[in-house]
Amino acid sequence: MSGTVFLILSLGPLVLVLAVIAVQRANAVDDAYTGEVTDRWVSSSTGTYGTTTRCMMRIRTDEGQELAVAVDGRTYNALGVGDRVVKTPGARWPVRSE
Repeated sequence: MSGTVFLILSLGPLVLVLAVIAVQRANAVDDAYTGEVTDRWVSSSTGTYGTTTRCMMRIRTDEGQELAVAVDGRTYNALGVGDRVVKTPGARWPVRSE
């Protein structure tokens, strides 16, 4: 009995954190906006498993919001400052507007 209680108490916070992360990722994929890339940068950090690199872009939406968006390396290389972008629901990354 005490083993079950310990297991529930120890795994409960982990399940909660994983649920929050899943909801945030789902919301990010459902986002939709159009705007312009105003800045881009790469940040690196060294941790237990080696160096982690993040490609980031700042996008000013047509509604006036400023978004800091993490993108993959391919998207980072394809878009530059001043490019018009569109992000559709279901797409993971913004793409150049036509």
